[in-house]
Amino acid sequence: MQTAEPEVVATLYDSPEGQFGPTLFGGHLHWGYWDAETAGASFAAAADRLAEIMIERIRIGPGQRFVDLGCGVGQPAAKLARATGCQVDGITISGSQQRAATAMAEAEGLQDRLRFFHGSALEIPAEDASYDGGWFFESIFHMGHRAALLEAARVLKPGATLLLTDLPTLPTTSDEFRDFVQEHIHSVFVAKEDYPALMAEAGFELVEIEDISENVMPWLVPKLTEALEEHRGTLVEMFGEETEKMIENWIFLFEYMSENLGYMVVTARKK
Repeated sequence: MQTAEPEVVATLYDSPEGQFGPTLFGGHLHWGYWDAETAGASFAAAADRLAEIMIERIRIGPGQRFVDLGCGVGQPAAKLARATGCQVDGITISGSQQRAATAMAEAEGLQDRLRFFHGSALEIPAEDASYDGGWFFESIFHMGHRAALLEAARVLKPGATLLLTDLPTLPTTSDEFRDFVQEHIHSVFVAKEDYPALMAEAGFELVEIEDISENVMPWLVPKLTEALEEHRGTLVEMFGEETEKMIENWIFLFEYMSENLGYMVVTARKK
């Protein structure tokens, strides 16, 4: 299967449905992390927690440079900059996301440490070995894993940490599902077992793969349903009489993904 052209992915996130995502997820554009202690957490709170988990795994500090590959509207990048004092460059294929992220950075007084670019993470506007760390935060499956990792390796310094979240296929993942997500959300997923070869080919040492499927996948549909109900008024304002169909589509997609994919955090080091 071939990955979609970047411009096609941009249409997904520039659409009204794509722009509604941060409203559901508390300013984030990724899923969340739940456990027994946080079972009552909203989707937004759990998304924030997952960003914190990612930040805990990054070795970066003041004066160092970090690249967010597929940065969305910039909320994780802002949390990282505040927590560590590093400078973050984010890149997104979505023009609406880049504008929203830039406005957020200015509103929060972080424009000196955050820059957001409209472009492809397969063609990063940076010289070789520019960054001390980077991540793909629920984004690499839109790009093609091999090409994305090779470009990340180009711009990262030797010894830099690369962190990513990904949704690995399962032994039970169906061909029908693969075709569906490629057509409708322009994504191609790979198996966890593919990662050692992918990382080695791109010039990374694979440090760890942490499977957190049980903290993500079973929670998706009930937490999404709660979030959709909480924001029903906004949905009606945006989609009018199409609201119920929109809700059905979101729930169907999350059900389908939770049945066919896992969730993992991958840590690697540039050789």
